[in-house]
Amino acid sequence: MKKPINIVAGENIPYIKEACANLGTLTVLPGRFITSADLQDTNVLLIRSITNVNEALLHGTPVEFVGSASAGVDHIDETYLKARNIGFTSAAGSNANSVAEYVIASLLFLGKQHGFSLKGKTIGIIGVGNIGKLVKTKAETLGMLPILHDPPLAETGQIDHRSLAETLNGDIVTLHTPLTTGGSYPTHHLLNEQTLKWLNPSAIFINAARGEVVETHALLNAITHNCIGPTIIDVWEHEPDINWDLFQAVTIGTPHIAGHSLDGKANGTFMIYAAACKHLGVAPTWNPIQVLPPATVPSLTIAYHRQSDEELLHEMITTIYDLEADYHRMQQLLTIPQIERPLRFDTLRKNYPVRREFHRTSVNLPKNQERLRHLLAGIGFLEISEEE
Repeated sequence: MKKPINIVAGENIPYIKEACANLGTLTVLPGRFITSADLQDTNVLLIRSITNVNEALLHGTPVEFVGSASAGVDHIDETYLKARNIGFTSAAGSNANSVAEYVIASLLFLGKQHGFSLKGKTIGIIGVGNIGKLVKTKAETLGMLPILHDPPLAETGQIDHRSLAETLNGDIVTLHTPLTTGGSYPTHHLLNEQTLKWLNPSAIFINAARGEVVETHALLNAITHNCIGPTIIDVWEHEPDINWDLFQAVTIGTPHIAGHSLDGKANGTFMIYAAACKHLGVAPTWNPIQVLPPATVPSLTIAYHRQSDEELLHEMITTIYDLEADYHRMQQLLTIPQIERPLRFDTLRKNYPVRREFHRTSVNLPKNQERLRHLLAGIGFLEISEEE
């Protein structure tokens, strides 16, 4: 007799019901509150980054496979899983393009707000994995000059590696490291009171990696004493119970949604679903193409009003992704008692509006605009047509 497949999944995984419809019996629970008691009859556990998977959760359960629809794995005790022969996969790379687009949207927003051009600025990229590589490519398209810091990758000779001090001295610094506490290159509090002193005092600072890579009070102190330039923070220590003084100090703060494009989230669901199927020895029957809205969205037509290329790009991207709207939604949490904010922080993530990636948008360009065509293609607008 075929063994029944019982699946527990976090409620914030998009399309999980559709994906698992023919895979087994599915129970959907709030990811932050899944307990060992919920897993007593569970073969497969599918979660996102808010569920800590360790011995306390899995001991005494029949869980044989864990899939995390997230790129980071700091919430997973992989040593424990390996020791118990529990299969595991993450969704590394699934939302990399979404995060890279968040960074580009942030930089163009700041350029518009403060009246500067990104062209010619140095950008220190700390962590040059799936996301960092995409940020590098898009930044170079806009004329920025990357400075790369990734010690593990440097050992392979794949990058022109620079010291942390040199990278932090760039005009822009953006973080894309995993969160690690052990090994040769731990990233927990990589940026702290000492290392933050290496920042260029006017540097634009972006953290879309993990909150714990930066020591909160050291960053708040740097902002308060004008030792750092505009700051855009998407990830926070101790989410969802974050430091609200830091939120009020930053230029833009968002609730850990940089990677929350619909395309990226659907990619993550498919990756863990396909891995679960492989583990269970069944053929996948679901694909996000079956459920994602059509890629045909209203095209954007470029109109020149004596704007620079970067201003035009900012205008276009805002039509697709409104960074300020994410910030304003989070600002609304300041109007409620602090004790209620962690739950509302999670609610913002759970009920995040549909956001599509740049390549889902077609663009109509005036004739003979090869430079702008190059910029659009370089940051991800792949469907570019020329107006008649």
